[in-house]
Amino acid sequence: MMDTKSVKTYVRPDNTAVLTCPHCGAQKTIPVEPFKGKKSKLTIKCGCKKIFSVNLEFRKRVRKRTNLRGTYVNHSQKGKRGSLVVKNLSVSGMEFSCLDVHDFKIEDEVSVEFNLDDEQRSHISKDVIVRNIRQNSVGCEFERGGEFAFDGPLGFYIMS
Repeated sequence: MMDTKSVKTYVRPDNTAVLTCPHCGAQKTIPVEPFKGKKSKLTIKCGCKKIFSVNLEFRKRVRKRTNLRGTYVNHSQKGKRGSLVVKNLSVSGMEFSCLDVHDFKIEDEVSVEFNLDDEQRSHISKDVIVRNIRQNSVGCEFERGGEFAFDGPLGFYIMS
């Protein structure tokens, strides 16, 4: 029986990834450009003869998985309101699901509000722009993302 473990590694800006064997700790740097947009899970056989899986993370920013309930107002759709569940957060945006995903359009301007599940139950209110729509979720970019997301509780939450 194969003893496989799975690890995640982030792709560096030079399109390489450092693979670290979870069994022996040996590291190897490989070019990952050929896998970009095609394959993100690799099966690796280490020099120690153990096999492990590597999930390549091509995202530029850390994304934190969540399950936070909140609300939205879609200003581009005559102020349509609804409930949402925040699926993940990063310093530059978020992904949420809702019952009426099909009503959103790319470039819609939306305000979202939700509480973090941190100790203070911090209230977050952000303006976002819809960047992609999937079958069950909406991907958004914060209007003031990047370094501004680190202002206050959201930055601490994402990096914790």
